[in-house]
Amino acid sequence: MHETNILNDLAWIMLAAAIAVLIFQKIKLPPLLGYIAAGFMIGPHLGLWPALVQIENVQELAELGVIFLMFYIGLEFDLDRLKKVFAPAFLALALQTLLMLFIGMEASRWLGMSPTNGWFLGGILSISSSMVSVKLIREKNVFHHPHGQMAVGILIFEDFLAIVLLVLLAGLAERGSMDYEALGRSALLIGIFVVAVFFIGKLSTPSLIKIIEKRGTTETVTLTTLGIIFLVSLLADAFHFSWALGGFLAGAILSRTRLAHKIDELTEPLRDLFSALFFVSVGMLIDPVGVWNNAIVILALSVIVIIGKFSSCWIGLFLAGQPPRTAGRASLIKSQIGEFGFVITAIGAKYAVTSPDLQSIASGVAFVTILVTPFLINNDERILNFIGKVTPSAAKEFCTLFSKWEEALRASLNRSSFLTLARKPFNRIVIHFVLINAIMIAAALISGNINAPEWLPISQSHFQQSIFVVSLLMSLPFIVDTIRNMNVLVLLFSDVALSRLVSQQFSKRIYRSAFNGLILLLILFVYGTVFIIVAAPYFPTGTVFAAFLLIAILTGITFWKKLINMHNGWEKALIDSISHNNEERITQRIEDNLKKLTAKRHWDVKVESIILPNDSRWAGDQIKNMDMRSTTGVFVAGIERGGFDLENIRPDTRIFPNDKIFLLGETAQIAKAKEMLKEKSEDTSQHGTSINFERIPVLPHCPLIGLRLKDTKIRDDYHVTIVGIRKEERRIIGPGPEEIINEGDLLLSMGSQTHLANFKTSMTTPIPLDEPRT
Repeated sequence: MHETNILNDLAWIMLAAAIAVLIFQKIKLPPLLGYIAAGFMIGPHLGLWPALVQIENVQELAELGVIFLMFYIGLEFDLDRLKKVFAPAFLALALQTLLMLFIGMEASRWLGMSPTNGWFLGGILSISSSMVSVKLIREKNVFHHPHGQMAVGILIFEDFLAIVLLVLLAGLAERGSMDYEALGRSALLIGIFVVAVFFIGKLSTPSLIKIIEKRGTTETVTLTTLGIIFLVSLLADAFHFSWALGGFLAGAILSRTRLAHKIDELTEPLRDLFSALFFVSVGMLIDPVGVWNNAIVILALSVIVIIGKFSSCWIGLFLAGQPPRTAGRASLIKSQIGEFGFVITAIGAKYAVTSPDLQSIASGVAFVTILVTPFLINNDERILNFIGKVTPSAAKEFCTLFSKWEEALRASLNRSSFLTLARKPFNRIVIHFVLINAIMIAAALISGNINAPEWLPISQSHFQQSIFVVSLLMSLPFIVDTIRNMNVLVLLFSDVALSRLVSQQFSKRIYRSAFNGLILLLILFVYGTVFIIVAAPYFPTGTVFAAFLLIAILTGITFWKKLINMHNGWEKALIDSISHNNEERITQRIEDNLKKLTAKRHWDVKVESIILPNDSRWAGDQIKNMDMRSTTGVFVAGIERGGFDLENIRPDTRIFPNDKIFLLGETAQIAKAKEMLKEKSEDTSQHGTSINFERIPVLPHCPLIGLRLKDTKIRDDYHVTIVGIRKEERRIIGPGPEEIINEGDLLLSMGSQTHLANFKTSMTTPIPLDEPRT
């Protein structure tokens, strides 16, 4: 009897994938379609010959493709970028999910299926294919473009949504009703898990990178990377999350490190291998009989899904302030369903709560939408132009008016000092809440699954209590900093509330103190209530929980200052880690280019950095005016400003105080260049003045609108330098003198605090009607 094994299956899959990719590249079709066709040909449903491959043998291996893909997304992860796309991505995903669930319910009713089938079909339609989307983004090389970032942001949140949907649908299948308590608990646990793993990983990354670099071999880097991927994935699986989430977090931990680029290169072959394996396994799931019997339903539903996903994502992104064409391109990338649909159908089949036709419909819609997506992306300009032509003029005018209103609203919010100042302490309170609960949950898991060691002369109950005491000590620095940030919020709110004329009579010290105390107690009550709801179930008894709170209060009061210093030390270590990773990443990129130059001829060249002093004579000057190359032989290879590396450094790029300048040259040359940069300015009027950066929006009626930068005379009149301009999708570092200032621009301005305040005031003063513009 012929017995298939996984090695035999893998051989046939790789052979079929190789033939498919050669054929589809020849006829200029996306390779992923070839992989699906190859899987269909060798799968069990075609019936022309005995199935060459047993799908059960390859489904788990195929999941490795999703893990490596999410690892790649994590490796490109940038926390600052995620902050920018958070609101648009979340709103787009919310609208898309609601619409797809509605379509699923209506389609099931139309097909005569039960409401349970409708929930499952809606869940299948809700999640796009990360494999397809990211593969096409990579092929089009638009990962770092605004629409590429938006699409990736939605995909990241979809992975979290997928876990929540699995909990929801599994509860529906098992109990016949929605388990909203489990849903809320899962959503909270996901947030706690993600934040805790990310912060702990980021703190340990610098030491790990140093250990890897000491070994230095390709084998060490590759195996260590794989070990991290599977360690975090196993941890995610232990909490009943997806392996894909673990892959993403492993990539996020290693992102923006010195070895990130090398890791990406070394893992790319594995990503390509298992991606091909995944798409072949998708092709093996296609049942031609089931697809043929439901062909009309599949085609109709595919059209509805493509139009519905595009429309809902576009509306969400546009309402969140994205330019229409950026929103359109991002939405086209996600106009398909994918791998998650097969997981949902498997759950329905396991509990026998879904129709047998549901899997055929799901696989058919997935195949059609995946087939169409590459053509949508390759013709995005034509599609968007066509939509623009057929859109009614009234709708276009509404979009224009809405965009202007949104820009004005954003500018107004940017001017709000309360929102600007309150954002940071509020975010810290939320992050600390998550970390404290992560510590509590970890203590509960350890105490519930590990017995007291035999060599420790204590009972199991005392051992559990000891673990919670340790968790308390770890939580105290976060608790203390939480209270400090609450106090900051109270002071900010007090300043706003008591600054009005009506309330000034209550702004005296005794009334203000009473008001502040009342608000602080209210915030503590709300925070404590939420903390009890979340954390109390993880303590073994109510007595232990009460003791935890009492000890926390007493210890916090006794060791307040020491706990503050401890927290500041942890926070500094995290910031230094991220900052160090940024610097190492820039240095590594320069050294990689240098290696390519010296491959044929050995040069005694290296890269060193220097921070430009405030009193340097070259502060604010252009690189070409320094004439450093002819004077010292050194080349300015990179500039890091405020945690961001500048791209496309040109001769007219200006350097400013506190810039980290990367110098490329020989040792003696670099030393000479450093002395040159340390030369003090003859103008001592600005010495000792603190240099500040501020983002100032260009509001309607601003006197600078329409002027070239060189015509504004900002440097002469206000002693302020414009070092960057944000124009919708573009970020311009070191703008040229011919750059025109438009309404809605965001100016990154540099100067002393007084000069910036004067300049900001002038920006909000409209031009008198009878005064001509220069």
